Amino acid sequence: MLPIGLVNVYVIEGEPLTLIDTGPKMEEAHDALRHRLKNLRHSIADVEQILLTHGHIDHAGLAETIRRESGATLLVPQGERDSVDRFPETFEARRKRFREELLRSGAPPETCDLVDDFFDWIRKFGESARVDGVVRDGDLLRAGAVELRAIHTPGHSAGSTCYLEADRVLFCGDSMIRDATPNAAFGGADGVSVGLADHLASLTRLRELPVVHVLPGHRERFEDLKAYIADYMQQFRIRQEAILRLLKPGPLSPFDLMVETFGTLPIQEIFLGVTEVLGHLEVLEIEGAVVVDEKAGHRVYRLATV
Repeated sequence: MLPIGLVNVYVIEGEPLTLIDTGPKMEEAHDALRHRLKNLRHSIADVEQILLTHGHIDHAGLAETIRRESGATLLVPQGERDSVDRFPETFEARRKRFREELLRSGAPPETCDLVDDFFDWIRKFGESARVDGVVRDGDLLRAGAVELRAIHTPGHSAGSTCYLEADRVLFCGDSMIRDATPNAAFGGADGVSVGLADHLASLTRLRELPVVHVLPGHRERFEDLKAYIADYMQQFRIRQEAILRLLKPGPLSPFDLMVETFGTLPIQEIFLGVTEVLGHLEVLEIEGAVVVDEKAGHRVYRLATV
C-alpha cells in the first residue's frame, strides 16, 4: 500500500461504463478493482471510459493496464496530459525539481538522498498511458447514465479537475479530502508556483456550488461542502499565523520552518511538509508579509519591514 493509503475509484454504470480514476499500478489495486466490478456484475473488459481527476501515480498508475484490457477511452485534464502519456520523462523531471527545491529550502543533502530513494520506489507504481482526449474547464461529458461538468481546480496539481453531476454530486479527486488538508506540491496552474494560492481560489469557486455529496479521491465521502471549506480556511489562517510567529525572532529556511512546525517527519512525508510550508510562504510573500533572501542557492524567509 502507498503511504497515502487507499484510493477511491468510482464506477458510473450505464453507457459508457465509466471509471473515475484508476488507482496505482499495483496487483492489489488491480485485484480489488476486478473484485468490486464483479460485485456490480461487470468486468474490467466492460469499462468503456476512464476519466482522471489528475495524473498522480495513485490515481492514474493503473490507467494503461485497464485501457489495454478493455479498450476504454482515456480522458485526462488538459494540464495533466504530459504526466500521463509521458510518465517516465515527467516523473524524472519532477523528481529532479523536488530535489533542487529541497536543497534550496535548506534540507541536508543526505535527507535529499533519502527522499530521492523514496521517489525511486514509488516510480514503479506508474506508467505511461495512451491518452485519447483532454478535458477542459466547462466541458460536458457523458458518463454512464449521467452528464458531468468538468471544473478545473488547480492547486493540488496544475490540471486537477472535479466532475459535477446534476449540481448535486461532486467527484473531487484530491482537491478535498475528509479530515485532511490536501497538499499543494507545485500544483499551480502555471506549472511553476507551489499552488496554494490557486488551491484557495479553487476552494472559493467550489464553495458556491449547490453540492449535496462530495466524493473525494481518498477517505470517506462527506456532505457539508461549505463546512469543509470553512474549516480548511480556518486551518490555513492558523498555519499562516504560526509561521509568522516563528519568523519573529529572525529569518529561517523553509526546512527549518517545517521542522519547527511538524517536528520529525518520516522520509515519505518530508517533501510534503516542505511544500506545505513553501505554499504558505508563497501566499505570505504575495501578501507582502514576508520577504525571501537567496544566497548561494539557499533561501531564507524573514518578516517584511513595515
